[in-house]
Amino acid sequence: MTDHSVQLEGDKREVAVVPKPINMALETFLAAIDIIRRTANYVVPKTASWAREELDKKYARIEKFEKHASEDGTSFTLASAHETAELLAAVSDIHEFRPVQMLETLDRSLFTQMFAEFDSFTGALLTAIYTNKADLLKGVSREVSLSELLEFDSLEAVKLNMLEKEIENFRRDSYSEQFATLEKKFGFKTLKDFPEWGEFIELSQRRNLLTHNGGRVSEQYLLVCDREGYAFKNRPSLGEILGVNGEYRSRAIVVLSKVGFMLAHTLWRKVFPHEVDVQAEAMNQTIYSMLEKKRWSTAAELSGFSLSEPMRKGVSEIRLRARIVNCAIALKFSGKHADAIRLIENFDWTATYRDFKLAVAVLNDDFTAAAQFMREIGKTGEMVNEVAYHQWPLFHKFRESEEFQNSYQEVYGVSFRSKVAADVAEARILQDQHPSQQVDASEDTKIAAKTRRTRKKGVSSTSKGGDEGVAQVV
Repeated sequence: MTDHSVQLEGDKREVAVVPKPINMALETFLAAIDIIRRTANYVVPKTASWAREELDKKYARIEKFEKHASEDGTSFTLASAHETAELLAAVSDIHEFRPVQMLETLDRSLFTQMFAEFDSFTGALLTAIYTNKADLLKGVSREVSLSELLEFDSLEAVKLNMLEKEIENFRRDSYSEQFATLEKKFGFKTLKDFPEWGEFIELSQRRNLLTHNGGRVSEQYLLVCDREGYAFKNRPSLGEILGVNGEYRSRAIVVLSKVGFMLAHTLWRKVFPHEVDVQAEAMNQTIYSMLEKKRWSTAAELSGFSLSEPMRKGVSEIRLRARIVNCAIALKFSGKHADAIRLIENFDWTATYRDFKLAVAVLNDDFTAAAQFMREIGKTGEMVNEVAYHQWPLFHKFRESEEFQNSYQEVYGVSFRSKVAADVAEARILQDQHPSQQVDASEDTKIAAKTRRTRKKGVSSTSKGGDEGVAQVV
């Protein structure tokens, strides 16, 4: 349920969607992390499958020379020096192939890239804040020689250069030092006070190990993790080599997404309190986008933070209830049905729109009541309309029920199946009328670069696995 879509058109307090630099920085970061997630979910299994096939081919080159198996092992029949050389080359090829190391390299690269994106995000976030809050630039101090000043065309260029240097210095510090700096600069006391802090630090320290120490556990790694309150499930030994597997990487995706989300919206609230309506709308939209992608675990984490007391302050009643419903959707479909129901039961829904009552009924799996609310709402409710029945993630199981199918036909005079089929046919006709242009690799790179520079949110589709996913490689 978004705040600015047709699903909430009944809220008279809603504000127009205005792109804000902070939100653009956050959405760019989340989109980049999602690309890493999709790459892991698709490319890692494909690479593992390809490696197995290649290994089978390489062993097949050896098997053709096998004569029979003896007690001492397999013997080979070699008719000529050429066949001997061919066998030796095949054995050497197998030794050099090393598929396990290939997959480890891919896993490590994807993991370390997450932090490259996070560093880019913090730079973009600070740039967005400083350039839109001129007074903050007065706190940036750096000695500039007269010769350096003469190289700039304007005072504005000087300011931007000094800000760039300030951000470069900021990113040289550890994440613990960076957050401490932000606390001091923006007047926070608890910016690091969230459950995942220790986990976030461990992730960053492991990134350092992989980047600088081959993954080998150092005293500094253990010291920093202990100092920042990370509780090891199985404490590694000094010198032990740590890697990245699918489960660990998936958790990292959730944690980094949440940390970026919390940091952006906490600073947004603090520095630009007058933008509470736009900030709240942007927050709800990000959560809804996660639901659309079926990233249930991440959506649950983000929406849980959105319901914290600081993030609820000044939010309209309808926005707050939208968050509650979306949080319950995320909890329900991430396997925490009981938590979803408890959340819903903490609020009174009797005096709310029938649209919310419909949502509560669906969350409770009371499809009979939900179907009745559909008929009572009619073609267009305060928030729900035909588009919502097709797109709102809340309905993705309800749509399969007979109750939904019957009520939809009664309300709209057409079966849901035929409506979906007609929409698909129309989309295909439009696609045929406007065929996509072939873009070569170099042009694709230019487009991607331009998209990054302008910080526009990219279009992404739902992943096969639905959630963050764990790419299993055997």
